[in-house]
Amino acid sequence: MSTLRETPLGTAPTDETRPGSHLATGPLQHRADTAPATAPGSGPVSTGADSDTAPTTGAGSGPATTVLGSDPATTSLHFVGIGGVSMQALALWCQREGFTVSGCDATDSASVQTLREAGIHVTVGHDPAHAHDADVLIHSMAVDGTHPELAAGRAAGATVLKRIELLSELFVRRRTLAVTGTHGKSTTTAMIATMLLALEPDSSVQLGASLGPINGAMRYGRGEWLTAEVDESDPGFADLRCEVAIVTNIEDDHIAGEFDERRNYHASLADLEAAARRFALGAQRLVYCADWTNLSALLADHGASVTYGLDAGADFRIENLTLTAVGSTFTVHRPVGSPVHVTLSVPGRHNAFNATAAIAALSQAGFDPEPTLAALAGFVGVGRRWQVHGTPRGAMVVDDYAVHPTEVRTVLEIARNTGKRVRAVLQPHRWVRTAMHWRALADAAALADEVVVVDIYAAGEAPIAAVSTDMIVARIEGAGVPASSHTLASATAYLAATLAEGDLVVTLGAGDVWRVATALVAEADTATGAATGPDPVPDTVADAE
Repeated sequence: MSTLRETPLGTAPTDETRPGSHLATGPLQHRADTAPATAPGSGPVSTGADSDTAPTTGAGSGPATTVLGSDPATTSLHFVGIGGVSMQALALWCQREGFTVSGCDATDSASVQTLREAGIHVTVGHDPAHAHDADVLIHSMAVDGTHPELAAGRAAGATVLKRIELLSELFVRRRTLAVTGTHGKSTTTAMIATMLLALEPDSSVQLGASLGPINGAMRYGRGEWLTAEVDESDPGFADLRCEVAIVTNIEDDHIAGEFDERRNYHASLADLEAAARRFALGAQRLVYCADWTNLSALLADHGASVTYGLDAGADFRIENLTLTAVGSTFTVHRPVGSPVHVTLSVPGRHNAFNATAAIAALSQAGFDPEPTLAALAGFVGVGRRWQVHGTPRGAMVVDDYAVHPTEVRTVLEIARNTGKRVRAVLQPHRWVRTAMHWRALADAAALADEVVVVDIYAAGEAPIAAVSTDMIVARIEGAGVPASSHTLASATAYLAATLAEGDLVVTLGAGDVWRVATALVAEADTATGAATGPDPVPDTVADAE
């Protein structure tokens, strides 16, 4: 397994450095002349997201010839499993692009309601008849390729695409900055989008999380640029082609190993690294973190790459990093131009890395990022990433999507930096991931003052007989930290009864553990007579997970 030198997630630095970068020198412009005239593919672009005029060709040399065809008005798309956050974002974008869009999902949800309000016909439940009128069917990795709706579509002559394959169609239609990595891709993508929108207000966004300023996980624009999050758990990401690729890190997650499950899994870490290399080397320009040693070994031979990080050899180098409980300040030294001074309103050293990746990415796209730093300073995060739900009874209640031991450790380091009593509610996510990482997950969780472990969130996976939350609880207790097993309901009841001023309750996991956070705040609001708003988190699980 690859080792870390100085990760954005808590590992101590060493004196190692990477080979020199391949960045061409020269002055940067607000819209630099160094940006190539054509995108990796050709596609329609124009200005004015709400314009009724047809897009003009700007990113490419003419209308795109793709699986979807060059005329959206003649193509109908049906999304199988449309309620996932990334599937929803793609469906909404395609509807704005002019396609006829429909979908179905196993359950009703806030996400489904949002789609309906946008005018998309969504059916709850699955039926092969849904596929009869569609030209193209799109499915997430949660939907098996042999699903009856997909089989019916193929029989009727429809094209069947995976979600990642549809995303590649967007990459043909827009010039794309694409972010992948085991950790930090949602936040880094959102930071780039926030900064790019300050320069190019009609650019598009595709995210795997909700971003407040765009009111969701996607923004449709007729401008030439798209900022997109790329899910590395889908092996198909290797074949995406973009203008600027950003690789934040690669670690041993979504690795099946000895287990049979293959949805959202690579067979081995070597396979994941090979896929990341193929994705990165297929981009016109590349940004990657110098502090992850495996990335330098994988990607340093790209002909137009730059690096970022605390590493002394990084092209975009972080210095004078000061962390607070609510954010950070630091300086980024650039290979071209004077250093820039950055202020962030999101906590954690990892977010300083994410922001520096965003600065490097915009530079690689031909922009001067300095005019966007005010927008970056106003960035307050994306949904389910250190999301503060409230302060009931003088306690602080936070939810975070952390599933991997590295992520859990990072979040709990932020929590400890507040000086509060940290009470973690850990929901292990996926049986295979838990089987692979339960020891490291327990060790990371033991950073808290108390750990409440709730049932494993299966995400459609079959149980593994030798795996249980009792193993995690016992290991945490062995480290001298109080721990207990609970259901979501009993965890909520226990914490509601014992919540005290000065506590920090942080729910951890990609499943539905956020319900504990919302319930604690709602219970306190009810007790005090305060108005309780709707759940801030959609009752759906991200399709990328």
